Amino acid sequence: MPHEHKLPRTLMLIALFGWCLGMAAVAQAQEPLPNAVQIEVLVFEYVNGGAGSEAAERPGDEGYRDLYVLSEPAGDGWYRVIPASKQRLAGASGVLGRSSRTRLLLHSGWQQPSRDSRRIVLRSDSEVHTSDPDRGMLSGLKPAAEGWVELQSGRGLRLQLSFDHRRQQDGELTLFRMDQTRVINPGEIQYFDHPAFGVLVRVDSIDEGL
Repeated sequence: MPHEHKLPRTLMLIALFGWCLGMAAVAQAQEPLPNAVQIEVLVFEYVNGGAGSEAAERPGDEGYRDLYVLSEPAGDGWYRVIPASKQRLAGASGVLGRSSRTRLLLHSGWQQPSRDSRRIVLRSDSEVHTSDPDRGMLSGLKPAAEGWVELQSGRGLRLQLSFDHRRQQDGELTLFRMDQTRVINPGEIQYFDHPAFGVLVRVDSIDEGL
């Protein structure tokens, strides 16, 4: 039944939002536009989610080759994966990891100049078996979560993201997609919802010197 997981999901979200609100309370409501920011992204799936939601016909990966890939290993520098010691969404990651109703797919972050607009491609380590004979693709492995995030600055900050979530359901591969754009303030934690999965993004002002 599609309503069986609604209450537990609601309680889980209340716990998650409670953590987010507690962390965001220390941020100023209106910060001046920063020169540099740290962006952190969490992507997670609802274990029993997606019922009744429309599946995407094909992935949005045609332009992934033109996106910017973060440098590794983790360390300091622009567009380099931040180390765990600098992650500010570790608490949310713990809430999602402890819940039996969610599964963490991706957790990554980086630092960049706020006025340098680049689409950053992100992919989960977990993979699913997939094939697309109509596009001439043989059976293989694809990330369970894959997409991009872009921060644009002008009079304020605008966050744009696009993610595909692949899931095996009843022996068949189902693809879900999320495309969102939102005006944000530094220090806020943004939650983007989909029946099958969710995305948390935190953007913080940082000192420009690294």
